[in-house]
Amino acid sequence: MTEAERIAALLDIVDVDRTQDAGVSAQLVVFGLAERFGKSGKLRPTNAGWNLMGPQGRAFRTEYG
Repeated sequence: MTEAERIAALLDIVDVDRTQDAGVSAQLVVFGLAERFGKSGKLRPTNAGWNLMGPQGRAFRTEYG
């Protein structure tokens, strides 16, 4: 998985208008870029995930803070 694919998968998690691929999202957990939370097991980026996204994720940071 390339860095661009990781960024795209992270953006899939935070942007409600994008579709999320469960297989790719699971890989983000293994890389430490996302974590599961809540009873439903939804994903959210970790600090490492936010840092990887950089400016692309900045618009979504306020929602997931």
